[in-house]
Amino acid sequence: MKKYLLKHKKNSLTDLMNTFMAKIFFCSAILAVVSLVLITLYVFYNGLQIFKVVKFTDFIAGKDWEPVTLKLFGILPMIITSFYVTFGAVLISAPLGIACSIFLAEIAPQKAQQLIRPAVQLLAGIPSVIYGLFGLAFIVPLIQNVAGVAGLSILAAIIILSIMILPTIISISEDAIRAVPKELKESSLALGTTKWQTIYGSVLPASASGIITAIVLSVGRAFGEAMAVKMVIGNTQTMPDFSPNTLFGLLSLARTLTTNIIGDIEYAEPGPHQQALFATGAILFIFIIITNSFSQLLLRKAYGVRKR
Repeated sequence: MKKYLLKHKKNSLTDLMNTFMAKIFFCSAILAVVSLVLITLYVFYNGLQIFKVVKFTDFIAGKDWEPVTLKLFGILPMIITSFYVTFGAVLISAPLGIACSIFLAEIAPQKAQQLIRPAVQLLAGIPSVIYGLFGLAFIVPLIQNVAGVAGLSILAAIIILSIMILPTIISISEDAIRAVPKELKESSLALGTTKWQTIYGSVLPASASGIITAIVLSVGRAFGEAMAVKMVIGNTQTMPDFSPNTLFGLLSLARTLTTNIIGDIEYAEPGPHQQALFATGAILFIFIIITNSFSQLLLRKAYGVRKR
């Protein structure tokens, strides 16, 4: 009887602890959702106020940003620069990241994996300001010496961003490649193909959705980066010069949407100027939501996750 009572008491305490922890986890999830909703409402509410002063088309398609003296709030140069820098960085890092993930998942010996994988993880944990310092101390002077220009440029931002998004592409692509069924590889090899032919003809097509997801997530990561880009891009408000003299804009100084926010927020006074910065943040928010939603759809396709 005593053993039964002790066991019953122990089970009651366990059930109580389980219930308590379940409520803690539920509250944490609710807090995360509420925080997201509040941030979204705050940014969009303040951002929409600018359209009482400026037309939406003038804001999106305007080429001039002079909020203090001329009250001009055009962000088209920042939008173009943001896409230019982002897709330039992805164009460099995607082939390198996919090649590295193939090496880690299919070719590298165990010792090489133990060396490379922690290095990739460490690369992901480096603060963005450190990347900016590296770009300012090494990449910018290198461009200056080679091209004979100031060095602060879109090219410097592209190089820094391509390094920053490599860990995202490598880690997710490697997981996607490792998720390919072993039977598929063995069947391909049984047909007489080489290891490379198996990787190229079977493994990569089977893991394509996961690899594309990695690239899409890296686009969102690059599009939202601010500090490192601000340190190396020059941060000018004008439209980039896409003439051949600047290698079609690569050597031009520019400003992205993110650097526009952190560049002006220090002296922006309450009113249209501050509201325009919130509207810029809302544009960024919309783009990140789109890229994240697209990546979730690809993840479901890649790993067979379906809505119930």
